[in-house]
Amino acid sequence: MRSRDGSRRHPAIFVAVALGLMSSACAGSLTASPALPEAEPQRASQEPIDDTFQFPDVTGAPLELTEVDSVSPAGEIVESWTLEEQVASLFMVHVPDATLSFHSGVYTDYPVAGFLLLGDNITGDVGESRGFVSSLRTLGDPELLIAVDQEGGAVERLSPDEFPPAPELGEGNLDDTLTVAQERNGLVYEVGANVNLGVVADVSPGEDAYIHNRSYGTDSSLVRDHVEAALAGSIQGVAVTVKHFPGHGITTDDTHETVASTDIAFDEWRDVHGAPFRIATDQQVPMLMFGHLVVESVDAEPASLSSAWVDLVRDEWGYEGVIVTDDLSMLEDSDDDRYADHTANTVRALQAGADLIIDSGGLTLGQTEERLADAIAAVVEAVNDGSLASERITESATRLVELRLSLGGVVRPLEDAQSG
Repeated sequence: MRSRDGSRRHPAIFVAVALGLMSSACAGSLTASPALPEAEPQRASQEPIDDTFQFPDVTGAPLELTEVDSVSPAGEIVESWTLEEQVASLFMVHVPDATLSFHSGVYTDYPVAGFLLLGDNITGDVGESRGFVSSLRTLGDPELLIAVDQEGGAVERLSPDEFPPAPELGEGNLDDTLTVAQERNGLVYEVGANVNLGVVADVSPGEDAYIHNRSYGTDSSLVRDHVEAALAGSIQGVAVTVKHFPGHGITTDDTHETVASTDIAFDEWRDVHGAPFRIATDQQVPMLMFGHLVVESVDAEPASLSSAWVDLVRDEWGYEGVIVTDDLSMLEDSDDDRYADHTANTVRALQAGADLIIDSGGLTLGQTEERLADAIAAVVEAVNDGSLASERITESATRLVELRLSLGGVVRPLEDAQSG
């Protein structure tokens, strides 16, 4: 993803499935934000179990669709849309600048699921940015998904955020991780957004790794425990995303510049890198981000384009939430000719089973609109020629509307006070 100056930054997307506030030994030393929405009781966690999942031969194999209730309120909404509207609802794009008319124009022409906010969209602190961000969220009905990367430390969009970053939290106790996660989610809530792309579940391979200064640490069990604590800091009205499945710790490389690959065995991946993500899927985290990462023992394709990885999390792990790609424009920046066409990448991601496509590749409003129009047209063509099942589109559109509906009913007193 791009920073405010246009350079690439890695995206820093649990509706409340969290436990009531735990007391923290250092809570008194943390800067407190205004009162947050109540958290809900956390589901009982469980230790990851050994997997016996056998990856199928995915060559030419049709994707088995996950059942989504088509007669639910979300299903009824999606069924009322045209194919083009359903396809548009599978995108989250970055529109440059903090100009509401830019975003509203894009949404009028292409009713996307939501917008990704980067540095150029946040022009002040939380209070100063709330009016613009809230206006974006309420452009649609159901309300749109408005996402920010609020990991803290190396990747953050909102201020003031004076809380410790993940590496520092990883050296401390779990109560602090829970408290800090809740405070950061509170910033997202206060600014008017409703998605935090903020929980890094990657196990760092060492200090020379790109992901190291964003990870809780190099020990799988430690990272797993802190991811679980961070999810317990979720709040109502903010959907948390865990990333970057199947784990950026498989490489020291930066996936903004290359498609990273490893030849580790599946068992090693499961025991080391998979464990923190298994905790997240067991708790049905609202969004799980698939990275541009290749584990050769599973699939030669990056996870963001891989039905084998989707089969694992859906069929074996029982995950029912939203699968979101890491920014697909990063694939183009890898200088790998196989991924030079962003429209082909989009179709392949949806064929594999992704629900939501993130794209921040447009550096101007015109480029954003052009990329979005081309991608939607390519997906519609794939449906019409039979290479992408229309049921695949309906399934993901319904899952996303369900998420949007679940986030839309949260009372936001700060916004009400401003509008009154």
